[in-house]
Amino acid sequence: MIAILNRALCISLLIALSGCGVRGPLFMPNVPPVPPAPTEPEPQGKLYPPQTPASTSNPSPVKQ
Repeated sequence: MIAILNRALCISLLIALSGCGVRGPLFMPNVPPVPPAPTEPEPQGKLYPPQTPASTSNPSPVKQ
């Protein structure tokens, strides 16, 4: 029983020391800050920004 526990301890120690294969120093990643919440509600039911209507009184000539 003690031999099994010794082997299990050695195997778990080897696995723990080998890590996951990542090289280099360990560090905490820089998390970007959360963007601020919008102060005004998003417009609904219309185009934003409003589009100007196309001029149909003076069509451009088409070249062929």
